[in-house]
Amino acid sequence: MTLLQMRYFLAVCRCQNITHAATELHIAQSTLSQSMQALEDETGLNLFLRAGRTIVISQAGQQLAQKLARLLQQVDQVEGEIRDMAMRHNKVRIAIPQQQASYLLPYLLSEFQQQHPEIQLDITEPYGLEAARLVRDEKVDLAVVNSDDSSLPDVHYRRLASRPICFVVWEDHPLAGRTSMTLEEAAGMPVAMLSEGFYVTRVVLRTMHQRGLTPNVRYFSPHLSTLYSLLRHQALPAILFERSLAEMPGLVTIPFTEGLKLTGALLTKKNRQSSKDQRLVMKFILEKLSAIPDQE
Repeated sequence: MTLLQMRYFLAVCRCQNITHAATELHIAQSTLSQSMQALEDETGLNLFLRAGRTIVISQAGQQLAQKLARLLQQVDQVEGEIRDMAMRHNKVRIAIPQQQASYLLPYLLSEFQQQHPEIQLDITEPYGLEAARLVRDEKVDLAVVNSDDSSLPDVHYRRLASRPICFVVWEDHPLAGRTSMTLEEAAGMPVAMLSEGFYVTRVVLRTMHQRGLTPNVRYFSPHLSTLYSLLRHQALPAILFERSLAEMPGLVTIPFTEGLKLTGALLTKKNRQSSKDQRLVMKFILEKLSAIPDQE
């Protein structure tokens, strides 16, 4: 019997319905049914009494559930103690999605590491929403994202400075001398954008849709490096978060007259004590990302 089987079994006991339990566990119903059948085979116990879609836990199943609940409580306690031990060993786990990472990582890996060589930085680059979930699930200690959507109740959002979303061209482009551009003008030009999983793209598409505009997006990419290449080779302009450009040479940013912006946020887990090393990293990030005040 594996720990995963134990957790699956307790979820079924709690829901008394395979479909509901599978939804709660974010797995396929067939996977859960097979796991429960294997558990009965392995233990030699009749754990469930089935009546249509309803599942009644047998007496043997109830006894097993009580034992497993106590066991998993001990397992969770040990896992928590291990996480706490890891936190005390000068390691800080950070999630930074691509757009913030392109600006922030050079500072963290050079300036911060020179100031604090004793601190090990464990950095991942997930999507923004995934970064928030990693904080919630304590897979990372903190995250920096381009959204202040505080929809996850167990995550603390600390607002950072807002920065503009821009139309981006190369320095020889006919529009390079422009100081601003309307969304209507941008919608009439072929452009490249990050994939729709990125918050900046969702903001732009949603705003254009609200104004009755349909952007001419020729290429969506999940990689900033691809968009940089398209811009450098003068293939397509792009619509990007200004800070994601990280002062790339040869590129020109043109803000929108509508004042499109992204507001960053520093995420930490609520009701969890931060270590000294984590506080040093957070202080450094806040200084770097809040140095430039909100642009009006």
